[in-house]
Amino acid sequence: MSTIFRLTLAALFISVATASAQDALGSVRDLYASAAYEEALSALGRLKADSPATTGLEIDRYRVLCLMALGRGSEADSVIEAIVAADPLYVPSATDAAPRVRTAFSAVRQRVLPGVARSLYIDAKAAFDRKAYADAVKALEKTVLVIDTIEAPVKDELSDLRVLASGFLDLSRAASAPPATAAAPATAKPEPPAAPTAAAALVNTALVALKQDLPPLPFSIAAIGNGEYRGMVEVQIDEQGNVTSGRMVRPVHALYDPILLAAVRGWKYEAPRVAGKPIASMKRVEVVLRP
Repeated sequence: MSTIFRLTLAALFISVATASAQDALGSVRDLYASAAYEEALSALGRLKADSPATTGLEIDRYRVLCLMALGRGSEADSVIEAIVAADPLYVPSATDAAPRVRTAFSAVRQRVLPGVARSLYIDAKAAFDRKAYADAVKALEKTVLVIDTIEAPVKDELSDLRVLASGFLDLSRAASAPPATAAAPATAKPEPPAAPTAAAALVNTALVALKQDLPPLPFSIAAIGNGEYRGMVEVQIDEQGNVTSGRMVRPVHALYDPILLAAVRGWKYEAPRVAGKPIASMKRVEVVLRP
């Protein structure tokens, strides 16, 4: 049997299974609409065992509706937990569910999503460590999105994790970006630069730091011990004195480095001048932190 035929046959089976599941869901909708909740649950149980993954979440959503209608809130919460774990960004709309169902989803999400976010971050960091930067970008983007959907005050407890995820996301995007190609040499003969005037030639200045604050150590690092953390960060500065990029020359701490790289974007300098004209520059900053 050829590979193409096997793939076509597999796709046909999946298509038939999906269509069959959708037909069965139509029957469940009819049972639910007629308030036959027990019968609908029985039908969903049979359907769950044989359905493809594409319809599994929809089946669970109807299970929640039936269980809530029967007053079986604790069972509904267990199903909602499974839904949130499988699709942490799913939120039922007003057209999909009654207010009490949406309230139940909101309560479960507040309870479950912090653990989901931490699990996503761990997987993303593992991808980053093995240099699978494209996979890390996807997982870190999802981590940040999940954290942003959590309501306060639970969201506030994840602020450090969000900073870490955002920092590693910037690093992963930079690492996965294609290398910049060198500019083609100019074909036209450049005109010689105009000679600076005597006054302008005297106006040469050095780089001046206007804002170069180091972010504090997170509590999770400071609580480790009394050690000293040293490293060095390199920043690229444009003609306006803004930091355009940063990289760790010597790491300070695996948890602190992304926080530092996010902070350097806000550093500000007075650009150096040569012959009175501001120029881009590079600066290395040694970092010494003590808990």
